Amino acid sequence: MSIFVNKTTFCWWKFAWVSLIIAFPLVAKGQLVDSLFLAHTDKNGIVNVKAVLDEGKKYVYTNPSLTPIIAERAVSVAEKQKRPLAVAQSYQFMAAVWFQTKADYDSTAHYLDQAEKIYSTLQSEDALNGMGMVYHNYGTLKQVLGDYSEAFDYYIKALKLFDETENTTGRPYTLNNIATLYELVGDADKTEVYARRCIDLSRKVGDEFMEVTGSIVLLSSLMQQKRFEEAVPLLEKIKEYGEKNDDLYKKFLYHFNRGAYLINHKKDYASAIQEYEKACQLAESVGDEWEIMRHYSALSEAYLENRQMSEAYKAAENTLSLAKKLKSKDKQEISLSVMAQVNARNSDYENAYQQLYAAYLLKDTLFDENNQRHIAFLESEYQTEKKEIRIESLEKQRQLYIWLGLAGVVICLIAFALAVIRYRLAVSRRKLAEKEAQRLEQEKHLVAVQATLDGEAAERSRLAKDLHDGLGCMLSLVKFNLPDVKGAGVLETVDISRFQKALGMLDDSIQELRRVAHHMMPESLLRHGLKVSLSDFCAAIPNVDFHYFGNETRLSEKLEIMIYRCIHELVNNALKHAQATQINVQLVQEEDRLSFTVHDNGVGFDQEQTTEGMGLKNVRQRVTTFQGKMNVYSSSKGTEVYVELEFPHEDENG
Repeated sequence: MSIFVNKTTFCWWKFAWVSLIIAFPLVAKGQLVDSLFLAHTDKNGIVNVKAVLDEGKKYVYTNPSLTPIIAERAVSVAEKQKRPLAVAQSYQFMAAVWFQTKADYDSTAHYLDQAEKIYSTLQSEDALNGMGMVYHNYGTLKQVLGDYSEAFDYYIKALKLFDETENTTGRPYTLNNIATLYELVGDADKTEVYARRCIDLSRKVGDEFMEVTGSIVLLSSLMQQKRFEEAVPLLEKIKEYGEKNDDLYKKFLYHFNRGAYLINHKKDYASAIQEYEKACQLAESVGDEWEIMRHYSALSEAYLENRQMSEAYKAAENTLSLAKKLKSKDKQEISLSVMAQVNARNSDYENAYQQLYAAYLLKDTLFDENNQRHIAFLESEYQTEKKEIRIESLEKQRQLYIWLGLAGVVICLIAFALAVIRYRLAVSRRKLAEKEAQRLEQEKHLVAVQATLDGEAAERSRLAKDLHDGLGCMLSLVKFNLPDVKGAGVLETVDISRFQKALGMLDDSIQELRRVAHHMMPESLLRHGLKVSLSDFCAAIPNVDFHYFGNETRLSEKLEIMIYRCIHELVNNALKHAQATQINVQLVQEEDRLSFTVHDNGVGFDQEQTTEGMGLKNVRQRVTTFQGKMNVYSSSKGTEVYVELEFPHEDENG
């Protein structure tokens, strides 16, 4: 297995893998794993596996020996809790652990297969995003194994799933890996295109990490194109991010690429060596063997250019040892070539020849493999472009049909809207006509009621006048003449008693007649208004109290008569039916409204089961005639009737 990476380029297909996988926080090894899971366990004992895995990516680089323990625990917990999505995410992390910390690519593929099988059975957006990440990771794995065409196909699948779910978080990672893939096949222009896409999208979604990651690939592309001045701001950006976030990878990548810049542009080998040495120390502190190998390789070439032969040979030996372990043929070829040049300068031609011959054999093998990879990749790219062109054509055709369909739908909607508007206008006209008819009918009814009330008032006035002036006068004359009858004859004692009793009854009849006549049309109401007439009326009944508030401005005669009759009726109802021992009458008169309340402490009635009697109906009808409101509240503690009337200022003096 081999991998070809330009010496100035960081292996972002590896780093992007780790950035996409689900990781967890920095804790101590051993017993602190329990604390990590306990911190994300609720009171019911349920572990939030996603929260554990989402803690971060730090362990993969800071404490790689701890990651297999946590990965296995995550899988076990997720399976016990029977949460398929969490199981798939845990397997995906397990794959990352074997890929990154152990370089065991068979196990990596196995765990990715497990995650893919579970994701494929789930119907959710999280599952689709998870499947997109699996495809991304498959592409990374194939890229490491040198199968660029399959890697490219997997990246395209990942992008399509991210597009389907509108996942703008995962998409920059795949764009970055595609940029790296084009760099590996030597296409600097397309490397730049995809790197800039990654940067632009990362900036839009606020992902500073991927913005800087894409900047690293873009930096390498610009230096390959000899556009060194454009690379300087990117170097500063990488440095600033690494220091601000204490990101060891960004720090050593800055020093690594700074060294490449100094060698390729400034030809300042001594300064470049210093940068490479700093980068190598950082790589060793992280413990990533692949990065250590890359940095030793770059350092060996820099030592050679600066004529530090022993240092170059030692760095090349370290590179060769790691390259054999990691099966990196290109780094083996570079290290053997450096060692051969050092031995040649030291006159050790035999070893130099053997090393150079081995390097040439590796170079030939690499050339053949590289050509095969490039041809396969270009064929895959060509087929993908053909598919994209055909898809684009079909998409345009589909869009045309969509637009035509939308136009038809819009026309139908407009026609439907016009029909609805026409229908609503017709309904509105009909409702207006019905309301007008109801209004006319109501006015007709009110006119009839008003005429009835006016007739009733006139009849009451006539009857009151007849009773008072006619029958009342006759009874008074009878009383006046009876004493003469008594004086003309001699009456027995019994007859005198009866005579006196008859006189008393006659007095009572005259008083009752006057009371009835007064209540039918009280003279005080016509002369003095509501306050005086109602005070007289309530004062005549022992258990009735009257309270008046507000001004005493006279109202129209009809309105005053209506109010008087309503209160008269309500008090009589309370006396007859409520068995009340106390009745309170209250009248409040304001400038533009008047209200009165009749409250008793009687037995009340059930308003839901008992219909209003004739008395209440008459009162309600009178109030309605004057556009008033009437509310009745009744319970076992008594009954309260509240009436409110509003009237314009010009009607107050009627």
